[in-house]
Amino acid sequence: MTNPNGGRKWERRESIGSIRSRWRPLYSALFVIQALPAMAFIAWAELAWITGDSPVDTLKAILWGVALAVGASIATTGTFAEVQDIMMGTRDLINDWLQKRRDEAEARGEKQGEERGLSKAQDWYNRQQSALEKGETFDEPPPWDDRPKS
Repeated sequence: MTNPNGGRKWERRESIGSIRSRWRPLYSALFVIQALPAMAFIAWAELAWITGDSPVDTLKAILWGVALAVGASIATTGTFAEVQDIMMGTRDLINDWLQKRRDEAEARGEKQGEERGLSKAQDWYNRQQSALEKGETFDEPPPWDDRPKS
């Protein structure tokens, strides 16, 4: 995706929030910094409330908490990625179907236009031949002549 960069040159942006590439490291660092208090709280809660007094129990509880958080984030990310792939695939299928319908309609329109044009040309030719047989003048322009009549 590209967006104007404050009236300056165009710049490639890849994030969902459309963050300029030069600011992306700062935003990533800020995200980690704002997540640290929550992680610290979880670790404190494990140490203070959930585990017994043994260091092994505390370590097990923290590792289980991290494993659950990592597993949940991987599952969520995978789910979102798959849903996006499914949505994009569905969009492509619908676009292909619509394009096929447009192409078929265009082909039908061209064929009908060709048939109408041939029919008009045949009618004009029949009138011309009839006038010639009767010895009449025939000054009607052919249907394919699109010059304005004067």
